Amino acid sequence: MSTLAPAVLAALDAALNPAQQAELSSLSTAQITALLTAPPRFMSEAQLLSALLYFYATGVILNGAILFTVAFDPKRLLRTNLDRLTVALISVCFVWSTGRAIVHSLQGLSVIDLTNPSAAAFSYVCMLFLFALNAHIAMERYFQIRENPLSKRIYALIWSIVLAILAVGVWLFTSSPISDGIKPDNHLQQTVWLTCISIGYIGTSCIMAWFYSRTYHYSTRQFDENPDLAAFFMKERDGRGDDPEVLRIVRMRVERQILTKCFALSLALMMLYAPFYAYEIQSYIVGAIPFFDLSGTYMSISFLLLSSDVLVTPILVFAFKKEIREAIMFWK
Repeated sequence: MSTLAPAVLAALDAALNPAQQAELSSLSTAQITALLTAPPRFMSEAQLLSALLYFYATGVILNGAILFTVAFDPKRLLRTNLDRLTVALISVCFVWSTGRAIVHSLQGLSVIDLTNPSAAAFSYVCMLFLFALNAHIAMERYFQIRENPLSKRIYALIWSIVLAILAVGVWLFTSSPISDGIKPDNHLQQTVWLTCISIGYIGTSCIMAWFYSRTYHYSTRQFDENPDLAAFFMKERDGRGDDPEVLRIVRMRVERQILTKCFALSLALMMLYAPFYAYEIQSYIVGAIPFFDLSGTYMSISFLLLSSDVLVTPILVFAFKKEIREAIMFWK
C-alpha cells in the first residue's frame, strides 16, 4: 500500500479509468512513482480518436464503393460461393467502419465515453465475424480446387463455434463494467473474453496458414501431373499454346500469383491483429494499469493497426478481384 500524500493519489485517481482506479490503492510507492514520472503520451486521446475516425471513415468509402458496385451487377459479381463470401467480408468491414466512425464521433463530442458497453460489444461481434469469414474464405479457396465431402460439416462446425462465442459475448458485456471500451473489467469475464479472442485470432491464423499452403501445394501438383493445364491460363500476348517454353512461363506466372495471393491474405490478418492481441495478453497479466506502456505508444499503434483492417481488406479485394475492378466505373 502506498504511503504517498492523499493529494497525489487523488490527482492520479482523476487521470485513470474506473478499472485502473480500483487497482490504485494496491500499488506500491515505486509503482505510483513510475506513474507520476511516466513519459509524455505518444498520442493524446483526441489525436488517437481523430486518427481512428479517419481510418474508419475511409473504410466506409472503400468498402461502400465495392458494395455499391456489386449491387449494380450482382449476377456477374456474385456467381460463386467465394464471391458471396468476399462480399460478406466487405459488408462486415463496412458495418464495422460505419459503426466505429459513429462511436468515435460521439466520443469526440463527449456524448459517450469508453465505458459504453454497446460500443465494446459491437467491436467484439465484428471481429469475430471477420475472423470467421477469413477462415471460411481460406477453406473455400481450397475446396474449390479439391472437393471434400466433409467440407459442409467443417463449415457448420466453424460457424457453430462462432455462434457459441457470440452467445458468450452477451454474458460478457452485460455482467461486467467496461473501462477501456474493449473488454470487461471483472477478472472472470476478462479471462473468458481473452479466451474467445484467442480462439478467433489463433484459430483463424492457423486455418488460413494451413489451407492457403495446401491450396498452393495442390495447385503446383496439378501442374506437375498435367503440364498442359497452363494453357487455360494463357493470355493473348503469351503466344502459342503448344510451345513448352511458353507453357512453362505461364505456369510460373500462375504459381507466383497463387503464392502472392495466399501469402498476402494470410499475412495481412496475422500482422494487423498480432500487436493488439499481444497487448491485451500483456494487459491481462500486468493488470489494468499498463506499466509496460505508460506512454501509450504500444496501445496507440496496436489500435491503429487493428482499425486499418477495414482499409487493407477492400484494398486486397481490389487487387485480387479483377471483376470488381472492371465493374467500378472510375477504373474504366
